[in-house]
Amino acid sequence: MSAKRGPRSSEVRVSGLLRMLPWLMKQERVSVAKMAKQFSMSESDLIEDIEMASMCGVPPYTPFELTDIYIDEGYIFVGANKRFERSLELTASEAFGLNLMAAAAKELPGFSRGKDLKSAVKKLRKVLGDDLVDVDIESPAFLSVVTDAASSGQRLRITYWTPARNEESERTITVRTVFVDRGHWYIRADDDASNDSRHFRVDRIRSVTALDEFVEVSETVAQVPVWFADASGSAVVTAEVTASAAWVVETYPCTVREERPDGSYLIDIVSNSEHWLGRLLLRAGGAITVVSPSEMTSVQTRTANAVLSRYGANSSGT
Repeated sequence: MSAKRGPRSSEVRVSGLLRMLPWLMKQERVSVAKMAKQFSMSESDLIEDIEMASMCGVPPYTPFELTDIYIDEGYIFVGANKRFERSLELTASEAFGLNLMAAAAKELPGFSRGKDLKSAVKKLRKVLGDDLVDVDIESPAFLSVVTDAASSGQRLRITYWTPARNEESERTITVRTVFVDRGHWYIRADDDASNDSRHFRVDRIRSVTALDEFVEVSETVAQVPVWFADASGSAVVTAEVTASAAWVVETYPCTVREERPDGSYLIDIVSNSEHWLGRLLLRAGGAITVVSPSEMTSVQTRTANAVLSRYGANSSGT
């Protein structure tokens, strides 16, 4: 019987099926009671998982493309399943991709580091050899705290740095989802300061205080937002980006209007303020040129002059 009560996670159900299905394919016909005993689970859980497996397949999801497994009068029957009729053989690129995903998954908060995963990665490394790419997943200081809050419903008080205004603000939030996009972790949270749902980048959270307040956890699917959807009040800047500054395209949410053979880009990117845009242009060292709007084309020059002016003032004062 299952040791835990309550709904089983998708991870538990899928990992269980991956373990059970190869065994089931060899049986062709087995009683529900025998299979439940074989895998130490309740008959109701087993039936639920087998019914889920019977609906798995490939497009266009016609009956012929679904897994041929069904239950009748207390027995599980297996038909001709072309998905399982031979051992899977990975190509080198497929094996590399699996190794990459497994290495990344081990760093995700809340991911179960089971012996099955370790064993699979070890086998992949034997096939691929030592010439592998190490995966370095960003792990901000408060990632585990906000992840726990998303699942527990505990409210948080945070200090958040906003680069557009170069200032910190105190906010009380309810974390709804945690997700990663373009190498950065984000949360979507109910924000008391704006009385609205907002996105916050986790590495910009400067401090967190867990409050003795809990709310009901909503079943929300984490989705990467359409970043420009809430860009009202901000300027959408069109810019030329040379190949040496391709990190801008990879790091910041933007719309690529044109990707050129020489590695350069024409992009649209939201600028929340001239301060933020100026900092970005200085970091790029001349590798980004603002095309439009016209009032933004001189931002880099104005920002550079302001920095030089402050530097000169500081130097004269010492």
